[in-house]
Amino acid sequence: MKIHRPYQLKIYDPSWEKKFLGKAQRLTSVLKDEVIAIHHIGSTAIPGMMAKPQIDILAVVKDLSPIPGYHGAMKKEGFTALGDYTGIGEEYFVEDAMDNTRTASLHILPIGHPEIEKQLHFRDYLRENKTDRDVYSSVKRKLYEKYPDKYSAYDKGKEKTIKAIKKRAKQWAKSFRNRSV
Repeated sequence: MKIHRPYQLKIYDPSWEKKFLGKAQRLTSVLKDEVIAIHHIGSTAIPGMMAKPQIDILAVVKDLSPIPGYHGAMKKEGFTALGDYTGIGEEYFVEDAMDNTRTASLHILPIGHPEIEKQLHFRDYLRENKTDRDVYSSVKRKLYEKYPDKYSAYDKGKEKTIKAIKKRAKQWAKSFRNRSV
């Protein structure tokens, strides 16, 4: 049985960065030396972007194989393990509020995984490119108005726009090859 997951769309809130930092600190206390870096990704990491008030986190680890051993400790911190939920070779965790609203998504990937660069380029590109940020925000707003109670339709509706922006973000990133990820 599929559970309806409520969602909201809000204008950018600077407090999202503090929420990320708090969650990153909790994750570091659990995963300790496994973690190489923890990044704030997704729309809540992009000033000016419309977003679900759900903090998206990317944790880069030395090796993914020890992470299942942390499932119990992560559960104590409020994160539920969903395994390789997206099918890209990750450990995925979620944090949900009592009303079933998602408050955080955590993607744990091993160093060198190509998705790391893609996520960071997408975020950084939208931080720098107001035009695409505003286009994406507008698409999200229209989809939310059309599908306020159907998250899957909202999510699917964004795919074409995301794909086009990711393509531009990749080209943009090529111009900064000397930049480290």
